[in-house]
Amino acid sequence: MLKLKNIYKSYGDGRQRSEVLHNVNLDLQEGEFVAIVGYSGSGKTTLVKLLAGLIQADQGEVLFKGQRITGPSHERGMVFQNYSLLPC
Repeated sequence: MLKLKNIYKSYGDGRQRSEVLHNVNLDLQEGEFVAIVGYSGSGKTTLVKLLAGLIQADQGEVLFKGQRITGPSHERGMVFQNYSLLPC
């Protein structure tokens, strides 16, 4: 249902370039429950943004139901950790 194939993602340019995801592969079936855990800065949010279609990978494919994810969709979503629309 959801597949990541050879995903690479970096931020920055030149000497400031930082590789966040390196050759990530994941194959999730319908009904599976998965938790993504890791240290701060390990790429968890980047991975979820790729799945939501908010950003694109530098290399590799992100597929949902066999179709390449090219942008946001009502079939996939992301819940942010803080309020994003209105100030408190």
